[in-house]
Amino acid sequence: MMGKSKQLRLAGTLAIITYVYWLVTVVTLPVVTADEYDPIKQGISALAVGRFGMLMDVAFFAFAIGSLALAFGMYRSVDAALDAPLLLAVTSVLWFLLGIFHTGPGGTEAVIHSIVALTSFLLILIVMFLFARRFRGDARWRSFALPTLVWAIVAVGALLSIPLLGDELFGVSERIFVTVFVSWLLVTAIQLRSLAA
Repeated sequence: MMGKSKQLRLAGTLAIITYVYWLVTVVTLPVVTADEYDPIKQGISALAVGRFGMLMDVAFFAFAIGSLALAFGMYRSVDAALDAPLLLAVTSVLWFLLGIFHTGPGGTEAVIHSIVALTSFLLILIVMFLFARRFRGDARWRSFALPTLVWAIVAVGALLSIPLLGDELFGVSERIFVTVFVSWLLVTAIQLRSLAA
């Protein structure tokens, strides 16, 4: 039977690897598909319908697996934390669905994708705020409570920038929001692995 410390290290490591893979994919695909993809106007999900769309699908699946691993690790690591890890697990399922239902100009699949994406965006904000509160009650995580709260507040502002900046800058505003919450997830995974060690 694997001990708790080893479980937490494994969960943190898996999350880190999958988040880094996702980031590399999101940064690389716009470069190799520059002739068909505009990162200023188009969202990240549009990469899944391009020439190397399968790689984006795999990146969404990897991101979902990493988030599920992080949810498990945080449940085992943070005192009295059930709601935040549970919601993070729900978002991991939603991110998996983003790799199945693609965005597009219209149709049922695109509608499902939009609903799933918006729901996942709102849930990750809730997760961040919940963890900021839970961290305050856990001596091991207390120093990460204020940074998490600041990250969450910045993420709210970044999400609100999406409708404010409009369709012409949708790719930019979405990337700003995604950068904020993905950076928090990545740093949280690093923190989990560090505390486990």
